[in-house]
Amino acid sequence: KPVYWCLDCRSALAEAEVEYEDKPSPAVDAAFPVVDNRDLERRVGLEAGALGDEPVSVVIWTTTPWTLPGNQAVALQETFSYALVEAERAGDDEHAHEAQRFIIAADLAESCLQRYGMTLRSKLAEFPGKALERLTLQHPYDERQVPVILAEHVTLDAGTGAVHTAPGHGL
Repeated sequence: KPVYWCLDCRSALAEAEVEYEDKPSPAVDAAFPVVDNRDLERRVGLEAGALGDEPVSVVIWTTTPWTLPGNQAVALQETFSYALVEAERAGDDEHAHEAQRFIIAADLAESCLQRYGMTLRSKLAEFPGKALERLTLQHPYDERQVPVILAEHVTLDAGTGAVHTAPGHGL
C-alpha cells in the first residue's frame, strides 16, 4: 500500500488527511513492444520465425497517463482470451496500409481498432493471458524493460484488456 507523505512537514499522512483535487486526464493507449519475437512465437503456438523481426506490442489503455513514467509491469487477466492481430490504418497518407501488430483482449479487439482508426488485416493467434506471464516488454519511452504479470483486477469493461501497473502511484 502507498504511504502518503506531506512534502511540507515531511511526515507520513493518514489516508483521511489526504485531500484530492479533481484533475481531468485524457485516456491514452500506449504500446509496449515485445522484446523477443521468438519467445512470443513459442508462447502463442506460432512457428519459429513466423513473426520475423516486425514489431509486436502489447497495448495498454490508461486514464492516468501521468503515471506512465512509474510503470513497472503490464497486467493481463490469466483466463481472458487475447489476440495477436495485424491491422492497418485506412487513408491516403504515407502511413496508410502499413501493417502494425498488437496484442489486445480478443473481446475488445474490434473497439480498439475502431478507436485507432484501423482495420483488421488478420488474426495471427489467440491465446489465454497466462501464456504471456513474464514475457518481457520494452517501456514505450524509457530505456528499461518490464514484465507481463497476471492480475485479477484486469477487466473487459473498457480499454484493451491490458493494465499498465505503476505501484508508486497508488494501490
